[in-house]
Amino acid sequence: MALHFNCLPTELDCDQLNDYLYLVKREHNTPSNSYFKFTVYSLRYVFRMEGLKDKRIELPVVLSKPEVKRLLSAPKLLKHRVLIATLYGCGLRCAEVRNLRLSDLDFDRRMLHVRQGKGGKDRYVPLSQHLIRGL
Repeated sequence: MALHFNCLPTELDCDQLNDYLYLVKREHNTPSNSYFKFTVYSLRYVFRMEGLKDKRIELPVVLSKPEVKRLLSAPKLLKHRVLIATLYGCGLRCAEVRNLRLSDLDFDRRMLHVRQGKGGKDRYVPLSQHLIRGL
């Protein structure tokens, strides 16, 4: 974590910590769930020892396929379904999805340009073929 952010984990905010743990869990194929939980518990211990009790580290919540299908089928209007699919599928925050423009969509490269996201940073996120069809 220190190498990824180029600073001590105690200097990060809660969102950065949770985003990193989600990244590790999703993309880096940790050896086991118990290893991942040990990492979380170790970080909690470090923060407690440093007197940073306000740092909350939560295990990432990933919905199962049936849960995602129920979530996306709940709204009656198609525009609401597409909005929820964009929020969940691209990992956007509410403010980020509100600021999206048509020019931010790149269907050829299947990417979405998020401007001025958290921390005022721009980033690109992938678009699924299903979401592209809905958009």
